Amino acid sequence: MCKKAFLLIFTVFSIEYGQAQYEDDAPHQSFDTNSVKRSFFFKTAGRDNFVKGTEFMFALSNGFVFGEISPFAGFKISKPLMICAGINGAFYAGNGQGNNGFTYGGHGFLRLNLGQVAFLHAEMRTVNAMLPGKGPLSSSERKWVASPILGIGMAQSAGMGSWFLIGYAPNTEYASTQPLGSIVYRIGLTF
Repeated sequence: MCKKAFLLIFTVFSIEYGQAQYEDDAPHQSFDTNSVKRSFFFKTAGRDNFVKGTEFMFALSNGFVFGEISPFAGFKISKPLMICAGINGAFYAGNGQGNNGFTYGGHGFLRLNLGQVAFLHAEMRTVNAMLPGKGPLSSSERKWVASPILGIGMAQSAGMGSWFLIGYAPNTEYASTQPLGSIVYRIGLTF
């Protein structure tokens, strides 16, 4: 029994002594927290995660012209997820019957990347527009209209520098302010 205890103590001290010898001869290494790159699902807010850009929509059909611009700013809150908000304005001119005007409003969207170039898009858009009256003697009136827009898009490259988006707006009042009705398309770019 005494031999086994002595052998155990000798083995433990030998291991400790061997490690102590090795650590003294090895170069000293320090741990630098700045050199470690962390990969979190959620990113911290910062200049690298800030996104700004604009989207355009243009339609020309039978003497009707429609042009819209929607600048936005936001953050990449995770690797595949981006949240942005902005303003929008549009100009439309009819075919000589006096139905010219403009719309303005705001929008916010959430975008989920589905790989390198495809993405899902969910948006809430509000516009102040001239809407036709709802009766035989009713005149047009300007009012606020909001609609969710659900869509899918394709980017030109993995960096989302430019893209094409097509979506659907279920609100019929909002659809009456758009040249293609409930179908919405946009071309966008970041800068």
